[in-house]
Amino acid sequence: MNLFMLDVDGTLIDSYDFDSDCFRSAVEEVVGIELTDDWGAFTNVTDVGILEELIEQQGMRQDRMRILREVKALFLQKLREYISSNKNDLVATPGAIEFVNDMKSHPNVVLAIATGGWQESAKMKLSAAGFDITGVSFASCSDAMTRSEIMALAAFRAKQDTGAVFSRRVYFGDGEWDKMATSTLGYEFVAVGTKVQHHTRIPNFVHYDAIFGKLGLSDMLNAKTA
Repeated sequence: MNLFMLDVDGTLIDSYDFDSDCFRSAVEEVVGIELTDDWGAFTNVTDVGILEELIEQQGMRQDRMRILREVKALFLQKLREYISSNKNDLVATPGAIEFVNDMKSHPNVVLAIATGGWQESAKMKLSAAGFDITGVSFASCSDAMTRSEIMALAAFRAKQDTGAVFSRRVYFGDGEWDKMATSTLGYEFVAVGTKVQHHTRIPNFVHYDAIFGKLGLSDMLNAKTA
């Protein structure tokens, strides 16, 4: 059985820019400092990981719980307001909805989502973009701080949910931090979009049969259509 694990922002949905803007704005209002937009400058590129590192840098450990709580609440508020006012801006990556729907019913695939965002924000965006992730195992920075921990937890939950034994674990992501985390875990990586150079890379999910070809899983198409 193959485990296909998916990132959210920049992979399943085109939300990277406005999501980052809402997050930076929330941090700046709560913490009172301007946040860099170079996420690669942080050790753990997750919402919680960035906040934890920022709290340490600013010597704000005594206010840690308040900052985490207030930034999350304000970020979710800003995200709701943005989505409500800009519904046409939140779109799925081409082919992504069809890919998710088909993989949910594929006999040789178990699908999971592992995101560096909070559970509430990720599911809000996925729903607004038209995804139905019912039955899809899910992990986020609401569960763990690091990308690798989130991915490992998503894999564990997928195994618990299905009872499957995975011969391959493949992560689809769009960031260098995604690629690094998969390397740490020994998972295979498929780069989505143009931000990451990798030998297995796809522009989007429109021709997802090409994904199987790149992974050497072309026979899976026959299993689906048989």
